[in-house]
Amino acid sequence: MKIKIPIPIIAILTIGAVLAGVIMTMDTASMNQNSDAKHEKPETGGSTSRGPHGGWLFSKNNFQVEVKIYEKGVPPQFRVYVTDPEGKAIALDGVNLTIWLHRLDRIDEIHFKPQGEYLLGDKIVVEPHSFDVKIQAQWQGQTYEWEVSQIEARAELTDAAIANAGITFKTAGPEKLKRTLRLAGEIGLNKGRVVHIVPRLDGVVKKVFKDLGDTVAEGEIIAILESRELADAKINYLGTVKNANLAKIDLERENLLFKNTYRMLDLLKKELDLDAVYRELADLQIGKSRELLISAYAKLKLTKSVYLREKKLFKKGISSESEYLLAEENFKSTEARYIALREKIAYDGSWTVLQKKRTMEMERFNLQTARQKLFALGLTPVEVSALTHQEENIFTRHELRSPLKGIVIKKHLTTGEAVKKDDDIFLLADFSDVWVNISIPAKDLKNVKIGQSVLVKDDNLATQAKGKLTYIGSIVNQKTRMVTGRVVIPNLDRQWRPGIYVTVELVLEERTVPLAVSMDAIQTIRDWSVVFVKYGNFYEARPLELGENDGQRVEVLQGLSSGEQYVDQNSFAVKAEIEKSSAVHDH
Repeated sequence: MKIKIPIPIIAILTIGAVLAGVIMTMDTASMNQNSDAKHEKPETGGSTSRGPHGGWLFSKNNFQVEVKIYEKGVPPQFRVYVTDPEGKAIALDGVNLTIWLHRLDRIDEIHFKPQGEYLLGDKIVVEPHSFDVKIQAQWQGQTYEWEVSQIEARAELTDAAIANAGITFKTAGPEKLKRTLRLAGEIGLNKGRVVHIVPRLDGVVKKVFKDLGDTVAEGEIIAILESRELADAKINYLGTVKNANLAKIDLERENLLFKNTYRMLDLLKKELDLDAVYRELADLQIGKSRELLISAYAKLKLTKSVYLREKKLFKKGISSESEYLLAEENFKSTEARYIALREKIAYDGSWTVLQKKRTMEMERFNLQTARQKLFALGLTPVEVSALTHQEENIFTRHELRSPLKGIVIKKHLTTGEAVKKDDDIFLLADFSDVWVNISIPAKDLKNVKIGQSVLVKDDNLATQAKGKLTYIGSIVNQKTRMVTGRVVIPNLDRQWRPGIYVTVELVLEERTVPLAVSMDAIQTIRDWSVVFVKYGNFYEARPLELGENDGQRVEVLQGLSSGEQYVDQNSFAVKAEIEKSSAVHDH
């Protein structure tokens, strides 16, 4: 039985056969063209054909390779499956395969050896898997080459974008890591730089030059008082000055008289005649001793001459024995009185000098006492020395001066007010440095030592300062179980105000690590802790194996090399750009 097929159906079948032939012809041409091409350069891994194992599939003539980055349960590794176009395995011993990974900073060269049904690379494929891949295979005397690119965790930013985002950079290298103890503290005045100003005497305020918050210089006048007590002290001082001067002049004169008297005694010992003695002593100040001693010496000379004359006459028989003996007695008694007078004058002169010296010393002592009293009342050495030139009407003026450079933080006086000598009228403080009083738990005392470095922070002011632990209390507070510690920090710009609370980081231990980065630079991409390394205008996430950190820096054990430049501040901007580019992990 013959079946008749309608003409329209035959026409449709004919057209379909023709189209099928055309399509087959186009596919064959395309396959031939692909097999003749020496290189493949897809822009991304996603545009390359995939093999049965999910890897990149490359084929040429009768040789086909599938390149797979395998990372299930093992570090990332290349596995390459080699087959013919029909999928039949090719003997791996005859295949020599090399892959070059062109990264931003280096080229990784990977060689392969047979491992079961695939070729296994001899190196771990380090993250990120962002590189240009060059594949070269040699089989049966033929060389096959392919290229493919895979980009992930990478972004390109212009200099303008970097500036707008406020991105800054650091160079990776050795850093010091610090093990710290975080404590609470409070800013306080440096009590060694706080001064209470008291008048030191009763008086009336005549003028006030400084008010609360004013800055004062060392030695600057801050107020003027009028005081009768000060006037009495000044007058007493001036009196003792005059007495001391008089005592000094009197001692100098007595020393001169004593010196000249001894010279006279020495001359008289030589038994010179009176005219010679007069000539030697004519220009010397000797005083009453001259009158007494010269008169006695003259009488001695006279009685001696009479005695010698009577002795001579007696021997010749001219004079009687009684006259001779009378002359001898007169001479001996005169000589005795002369010697006694010499001794008395020598002793009295020495004693008078000692008396005058003692008087001068007492007057000097009185002068020192009067001067020290003025110092105790607040006068300076210059002011005391100038008193001898002052007019009487300003003896009552008392100038209060600042003993240090600082700020007036308390004031308790007004013009016309009567003040007592012990009134606390000013409180001045030097704010150039301040104390930080810290509370140290008793359990941590074993790790705390004087001299340890301290970092003081105020989060509200966004400021910090460095110092050293200078004091640790000896008593533990029974209620808080805390010990007070103290740090002195500079405060030249006065930003640290007493009373504010601060955070204190006490450095317990410090060590240098070979490589570390800033904690602010660390970002998270997938399950990686990364920093963004700079290569020209490209920024690539670099997964890191991290060690210990001190809150500011973190040790890098693997993933970064010393000298590489990485994004420090505002690294989140680079992360956002990478996420926006949708660069995914695609093997």
